[in-house]
Amino acid sequence: MSKLTKFSSKDIISDLPRSIHDLILTKLPIRDAVRTSVLSSKWRYQWKTMTELVYDDKSLCLRDDKNVAEKEFVDFIMRFLMLHDGPILKFKLSASYLKESTEIYQWLLVISMKDIKELVLNVPGHKWKWDYPGLSIPRIIFTFQKLNRLMLSAFTVKPPVEFQGYPCLKYLELHGVTITLKVIENLISGCPLLEMFKFCNMDKLALTIRAPNLKHLIVEGNFEDLYLKDTPLVVAMSICFYPLAWRGDILRKVPVTYDYLKSIEIGNMDYEDLDKVVYVLHLLLQSPNLQELQISSPDLSLDVRDMYGHGEAPDPPHYKTADFDIWERQCPADFTFKHLRTAKLSHIISKNEMEFVRFLLGRSPLLEVISISLDTEYGETLEPVNEVLRFRRASPGVEISFFQGSPRYLI
Repeated sequence: MSKLTKFSSKDIISDLPRSIHDLILTKLPIRDAVRTSVLSSKWRYQWKTMTELVYDDKSLCLRDDKNVAEKEFVDFIMRFLMLHDGPILKFKLSASYLKESTEIYQWLLVISMKDIKELVLNVPGHKWKWDYPGLSIPRIIFTFQKLNRLMLSAFTVKPPVEFQGYPCLKYLELHGVTITLKVIENLISGCPLLEMFKFCNMDKLALTIRAPNLKHLIVEGNFEDLYLKDTPLVVAMSICFYPLAWRGDILRKVPVTYDYLKSIEIGNMDYEDLDKVVYVLHLLLQSPNLQELQISSPDLSLDVRDMYGHGEAPDPPHYKTADFDIWERQCPADFTFKHLRTAKLSHIISKNEMEFVRFLLGRSPLLEVISISLDTEYGETLEPVNEVLRFRRASPGVEISFFQGSPRYLI
């Protein structure tokens, strides 16, 4: 019994290596991390050297008065930063109730001397929506020359004239920002090591991307053009069309071959929109080593207004209609997807979409699995399933799976 008592009284956690202590602290809400100072003398000042700081709604004290809660939150962050000792590698601020950028500037001023490597700022405010300008981003962030990851959401981004870019940045994400075309293109080209770019925006932009080391591209929005001028190393590309018009003559103007591109994802694809069809077709033709393909049509059960964060839906798009057989007519007779292994097609309903299924099955000799989601308008009928099963298959061993809502069955 005495041995058990002696063993149970030993402070095993406090004797763990410092790196383990740091890991434990990063898993806690930052207020709880500070409270660990009461555990023992060894924990008293551990929080002061945390290298990853995350301030979000979980850090907010529960108060009936939101103004009081916000003030306490702001004061807490400032006191924490002033007492912090050592480098700060990651600083994440995600608080929906901050309405001014003055406090943010003060916090960034402190971490500007901390060798910051990763910065995440997401402060939309309670009135934020797609057409509502966000807070102005503090200009001091453009002095963070050691950043390798930057994520900005719902800010107005306007760098100073002297800003030349981020020489170490590898990951850039811009979500719902207010930004000009010139600024975003200069920002991308000013990051020579950029490997991943994620951009979600509702402004009509004819965006040109020059990023010779880019490997992952994710774009979502209402672009008039997406001009990939210098992106030879792209491995994975995800494009989500919003239900407004794209101009769509991008890849016809610049015939680039993406030798490294292995994965393509297209969202909100309208198979009757000639511009989108031509864009996707040329992208596929110029990706000779493609292995994975995923395309989803708009989900007819969703209200398009949900994408915009307010009650004003856009006008219906006006476009040139694509013929259902355009895939075969515009594709070279000897073209095949030489390396395509898997494909997933969602919300298939129209004849145009079914013809794309036919095209894909007939041109993919190594295809292993193709998953097809049939839209609910088909009801319980097996007619579209039987139609697909009659399509010619270039790959004799391909597995075709159909699913409609919850039911799913394999062929």
